[in-house]
Amino acid sequence: MTHKGKIARLPREIREQLNRRLLDGQPELEVLAWLRALPEARAAQLPESDGNPLSEQDLSEWQATGHRDWLAQQSALDQVRQLSAEVAELEQAGEGALTNQLAQFLSAQYVVAARAAVRQAAGAAVDLKTLQVLCGDLVALRRGDQNAGWLRLEREKLELLKKKTAQSDAAKEVLKSPYSIEEQNQMLREILK
Repeated sequence: MTHKGKIARLPREIREQLNRRLLDGQPELEVLAWLRALPEARAAQLPESDGNPLSEQDLSEWQATGHRDWLAQQSALDQVRQLSAEVAELEQAGEGALTNQLAQFLSAQYVVAARAAVRQAAGAAVDLKTLQVLCGDLVALRRGDQNAGWLRLEREKLELLKKKTAQSDAAKEVLKSPYSIEEQNQMLREILK
């Protein structure tokens, strides 16, 4: 958000220091004295203010607007950092993609639910609606398995293509080299292993 006023026109680094001082609970008069001593603060004085230094009113307005917005941004940044750390911890604990583990867990739960539905019918036909729901969910799970398999194959194909491209580039360099035919053939054999 864009703010107006003397403090809002200070360089970002100084506003950051100011906000940290306010957050740390430094008394306003000390903060104001620190600000007034900065050459950048003297340069930020508005021409219409007759060269008056930063005032308590300027600082109060900043606290009500700019500092408040800075605090909200810091809170959002902290939440994002915390969420990122939690996700990294979960991935590390899960030793891999959590969605794969969740899919396996849900698949197992569907097996249990299907068995329970069959047992509940006890010789009678299993409720058609229950089977339709289970079947639809099973199709979705299988489609996810197939997509994951396809993605794995595409990644492997990409890695092979990268390797072949690197080998081809290296072979071209060997053929351009001033080495004898026998030396070039030996080098090519090494590259194409």
